[in-house]
Amino acid sequence: MSARRPSGSLPDSTRVVSGARGFAVRRAEELGHGDLADDVALVTSELVTNAVLHAGGCTGVDVSPVDEGVRVEVRDGSRVPPVLSHPSEASLTGRGLRLVSRLSAGWGAYAEDSGKVVWAEVTGKAPPSVDATGDDLLAMWGDDWDLGGTEVKVHVELGDVPTDLLLAAKSHVDNVAREFALASTGAEAGMTEELPAQLASLLGAIDRFEEARLAIKHQALEAARRGLPMTHLALDLPASAADAAEEYARALDEIDSYCRAMRMLTLETPPQHRVFRSWYVGQLVSQLRAAAAGKAAPPAEPFERRLLSELDRLAEAQRASARAARLYSVAAALAPAATPEAVADAVLNEGVAALRAVGGGILLVTGTDRLAVQGAVGYDEAVVARLREESLDTELPAAVALRTGEAVWLESQRERDSRFPELAGMEAGTIALCAVPLEVEGRRLGALRFSFAEPRLFDEDERRFVLALAAQTAQALNRAQLQRERLDVSRRLQRSLLPPQVPSVPGVDVAALYHPFGDGMDVGGDFYDLWPVRNGRWAIAIGDVSGTGPEAAAVTALVRHTLRALTMSQSDPERVMHSLNQALEAARRGLPMTHLALDLPARAADAAEEYARALDEIDSYCRAMRMLTL
Repeated sequence: MSARRPSGSLPDSTRVVSGARGFAVRRAEELGHGDLADDVALVTSELVTNAVLHAGGCTGVDVSPVDEGVRVEVRDGSRVPPVLSHPSEASLTGRGLRLVSRLSAGWGAYAEDSGKVVWAEVTGKAPPSVDATGDDLLAMWGDDWDLGGTEVKVHVELGDVPTDLLLAAKSHVDNVAREFALASTGAEAGMTEELPAQLASLLGAIDRFEEARLAIKHQALEAARRGLPMTHLALDLPASAADAAEEYARALDEIDSYCRAMRMLTLETPPQHRVFRSWYVGQLVSQLRAAAAGKAAPPAEPFERRLLSELDRLAEAQRASARAARLYSVAAALAPAATPEAVADAVLNEGVAALRAVGGGILLVTGTDRLAVQGAVGYDEAVVARLREESLDTELPAAVALRTGEAVWLESQRERDSRFPELAGMEAGTIALCAVPLEVEGRRLGALRFSFAEPRLFDEDERRFVLALAAQTAQALNRAQLQRERLDVSRRLQRSLLPPQVPSVPGVDVAALYHPFGDGMDVGGDFYDLWPVRNGRWAIAIGDVSGTGPEAAAVTALVRHTLRALTMSQSDPERVMHSLNQALEAARRGLPMTHLALDLPARAADAAEEYARALDEIDSYCRAMRMLTL
């Protein structure tokens, strides 16, 4: 008796498995073997699940009597033979067939025109060992399982590959196929989200390369059974398998990208597997393409040679990554550095550590012929003192780099003594040294130098790193110097808007404190003033102009000096404020012509001069802050 269902009309996997299991148990009971019902149910479930996930679906289930038990046969539409995978903790597949082998007196498979039959006999007899069953499965692989049809085969020699790597790589691909197949069947049953159409198509690419995958797996399993550390890979494939191989490689690359994006990192191909896949797919394609073109196959690249070239590539990538990491570390240290001293400290500490130097220093141009030591790390006091004495025309590495704009590279003591004999007395322990100019926007700010206690080969990578470090340093120094200049101009301008000192008022204790909010880069609009007026009286003003910057400073200067001028002819505070308001309103309205007629005392001349100086200070501030429109 059998239960058959066309593969094209299968319901979801859950109903297929439960329906087949129920049918098999009922049939075992009808045949008088109800005592085997649990084993029959489990064996049937595993065989049908394997057909649904890995063989395109179950097309029928037969249960027939055998000596002391029953024989369960499960049909599917795939001619791919079953494989009892090598046992591994990392493998997610093959456990079902191992469970079948433990519960069955015997099991196996045979090919049919439209697919295959996987069978298992459940009896009261003790099951054979798993290893024996594995041998039986390997022995099944023969001409009956030929997946290539009638197309002429091409013999491809790949060479020796570590058996453990082969088994692990093939197990990983099986795991990936299993997980995506589960996701696909789960979506069909409405239990999981729909699998993206592109990913579903990738599973087809894996299936189309099944012949080569199974041939490699068969050889690896045979080598593992014999205890061989290396597997000699030799395949017979149709020439058309080249297209399938390339499609297979692309599909796994896309699956890797998807797994990384979805944080499914356990399903991403391990690096060593990726190298192996790239190697063997490349070898397969080149040999099959040559055969299709009627040319002699190119000599196969040994896998060991590919590994060595991959090590070279990895070493280069690690060097590039290390350079990028070092520069990133310097950039991170420079980010909060707001002063030239902080810049020098960050660069020298990071640079000395990254280059494994014994010392480093930054020398900057000054207004004299002497170079200023902006910072030094690792040098003793005597060396620092000599650096402070270095002038622009000295024949020393930093001065030469600064004068010429060319980096100085001293790789040995002999080169040091030949080019810069003064260094021997200045840095006796220095064997190698480099000095590079610090340039920004066509200006040389100074030089960066590092000293080494042993010979140093400044190869292209090392020189690029030092030059990049110098470029970052120059930019950071220029930014810090400009910020310091702007802060200095801002402070001077702020002082010009306030009384230079608080005058003494007879009989009154007077004090003032001005503390602007922020970092001091912007000029504030707040002000205060205290000045004498007529008849021994004094005027006090406290004001707040909206906003900050040069516009607020200009209004502050106008208000402060206008108040002083007004109090020279008026003594009533209300009239003074009214006149001030009229003056500000006239300025705001921007009348094209104003007829000037003033009644001022002679001492207003001092206030006028102070007012002009304040506006000159504002002009200096605007130029320093690149606010040229102001």
